[in-house]
Amino acid sequence: MTEKRCVHVLTTVKGGAGKTETTDMLEAVLTLTGHRCTLVDVDDGNRGLARRVGVHSVIKLDWTSGVEDAPGWLARHVSDSPYHLLFDLGAGINSSDTPVMAFLQTVWRMLHDDGARIIFYCIVSTNAPTSRFIERMVSTYGKIGTVVIVRNDQDGSRAFAADIAARPEPKIDLRHQAPGIQEVRLMHRARLSAVLANPLPGYGLATALMTRRVHAFARQLTAVSIIDPASLSGLDYKSPHLPGLMYSIRRSSDANDERILCNGRLHEAHHAFLAEGLTDSELLTAAKAYREACADWRSR
Repeated sequence: MTEKRCVHVLTTVKGGAGKTETTDMLEAVLTLTGHRCTLVDVDDGNRGLARRVGVHSVIKLDWTSGVEDAPGWLARHVSDSPYHLLFDLGAGINSSDTPVMAFLQTVWRMLHDDGARIIFYCIVSTNAPTSRFIERMVSTYGKIGTVVIVRNDQDGSRAFAADIAARPEPKIDLRHQAPGIQEVRLMHRARLSAVLANPLPGYGLATALMTRRVHAFARQLTAVSIIDPASLSGLDYKSPHLPGLMYSIRRSSDANDERILCNGRLHEAHHAFLAEGLTDSELLTAAKAYREACADWRSR
């Protein structure tokens, strides 16, 4: 059976909410579950997606593109393209009257009329306004597509605006990722799927932490019928054992395999020292082990 084309539109009202990061995650899930993707960078003033994955991995769309350009663009880039098209929009552009929005609306309408499924991802973070933005997206695009809310927990606080929880749209949570792990991801200018499949030497554990986050994201995509649950087996390749961590990985210098293992040993020593029911002898042994683990952490 021929796979139905699916169009993914990722947008946010405020810069820095994690729109390009969400596009990155979605590409990894789709590619690693056996789908082919085309990435379209519509952020003419930033090009964050192109900088992240490499200019040769995206189609860059100029904001001067107009309605009259839509048929030719579709013929060049979509007629024989992969079945998943990911549009990474510039922050706030969906509420603008720029020519490119009329172009995009024409492209999406033509694809919809040709049988494609359209999904609009409204990315909200702990520091971005929400309701009016989401209501506008539903009002404008609800007749041609599904609106999904992505809650990006950028700072780990989960302090999202209270009005999100009561909204009826499907919701997907993007877990917090330590800044040091994000730095490791950005060391390699390539699609995230390629980074996960080919970890940088010395950063296998950091890559495994990225993979675990992708797994959590993918499971939620199956829950809202964006990908087939059966395809998750494509993500189930072996990855290194991940130790518990005493400290968050805030810098890339703390994200190499040696530092993560050291961090894990400190975590284990700390919990052993705090265990209940230790005899005086066991407590002394645990205290010495904890002190050695602390010294090892500080020396590296």
